[in-house]
Amino acid sequence: MSDSVLDQILESFRNSSSKYFPQHGQLKAVRVVGHTPKPDHYTYEVVLDFEAASARISAKLYRGGKPGQRVPQELARNEVQNLQYVWQESEKRKLSGIPCPIGDFTELGAVASTKVNGLPLQSIIMKVALLPDNGNHALLQAAARQAGGWLRQFHRITAGVPTALNTGAILEEMEKLCLKGQKDGLPAEATATILKNARVTLSRHKKPVRSSAVLNDYLPLNVMVSESGVGFSDFASLSRNGVSLHDAAVFLAAVEALEKYPFCDRRITALVQDTFLEAYGVSAPEHSLLSLMKMKVLLQMFAQGRSVKESAVRKKVMWANVMKRFIQQAAERSMAPAA
Repeated sequence: MSDSVLDQILESFRNSSSKYFPQHGQLKAVRVVGHTPKPDHYTYEVVLDFEAASARISAKLYRGGKPGQRVPQELARNEVQNLQYVWQESEKRKLSGIPCPIGDFTELGAVASTKVNGLPLQSIIMKVALLPDNGNHALLQAAARQAGGWLRQFHRITAGVPTALNTGAILEEMEKLCLKGQKDGLPAEATATILKNARVTLSRHKKPVRSSAVLNDYLPLNVMVSESGVGFSDFASLSRNGVSLHDAAVFLAAVEALEKYPFCDRRITALVQDTFLEAYGVSAPEHSLLSLMKMKVLLQMFAQGRSVKESAVRKKVMWANVMKRFIQQAAERSMAPAA
C-alpha cells in the first residue's frame, strides 16, 4: 500500500513541483534517498533535482490504523491543517525553521513538506555525554539557547489571551499518576513529596498563565539544529490553544530523563535545561509552576512505560526500574525546594 501511495506522490512531484520552486528552473529528476519507518507512519526523504538547484522534500505516509483508530486520511488532514496554520503564521512573523507544505495528498493519507535540515538536539547531547571535551560545551550551550529562543518566538507569534489555570484538574491528574506510580513501584514517600509540593505550588498560583499554540512534542529528538538555527517539523500533535509552559515542561522533562543513561550525567542535563530556560524566559512566579508541570510529564512517561514488543519483557522491566529510581531522585531534587 505504501509503495502505491509513494508512487502517486512522486508522479505528482514530476508533474507539478516546478510551481513550488519556480526559481530553480526545469525539473530534471525525482529521487527517493531515505526511508524511516515509525509505528504509525513511514517517512520518505525525496530529492527534486532542478536545473539550478535541488530541493529536499519530506513525505509522511500514515499507516492503516487498527479498528477503532483514526484513519490515515483523517490524520493527514489534521496534520496538514496544523502545518498550513503554522506556516502562515511563521511567514507573517518571520519565524524560520518551519517546513512549507507541498501539494495536497490528504486523500492518500499522506503529508508532504519541505525538509527541515539539521542534527537532532538529542544527538548533540549524547555526543557531548559520550565524548567529553574537557568540559567545553560551547556547541551544546549554543544549541540549547537556540532551542529556547525558537520556542519563545513560536509562542509569541501564536499567543492568545492569558488563561486561568485549572488547578483542580491538574491536582486530580497528579494524584492519579502518583497512585499508578505507587502500583508500579514508586515509593510512597516520593509520591507524598510530589503531591505535597503540587498542592503548595498550585495554592500559590492565582494569576492567569500565558497561552498560545502548543506543539506537545517539543522534544530534543524533534528539535533540529543547524548552522542557520533551529527547526521543527512535527505538527501532528499541535493544539491551537493551550498553556505555553507545557511545551517547555515537555522539553525539560525529556532532557532530564536522559539521565537514565549512565553516561549522561546531571552536569550535562542541567546545563541544557538552564541554558534553554534562560533563552526561553520564565518569570519568577512561573518557575515553580514549570517545575510542577515537568514533574507531571515525568510521571506520565513512567506511567506509559517503554514502547517495546510484548516479548521484550526484560527490557520493559529494566526500563521501569531505571525510571523508578530516576523519578524518585527527580522528586527529591526538583520538588523539595517548593515545600
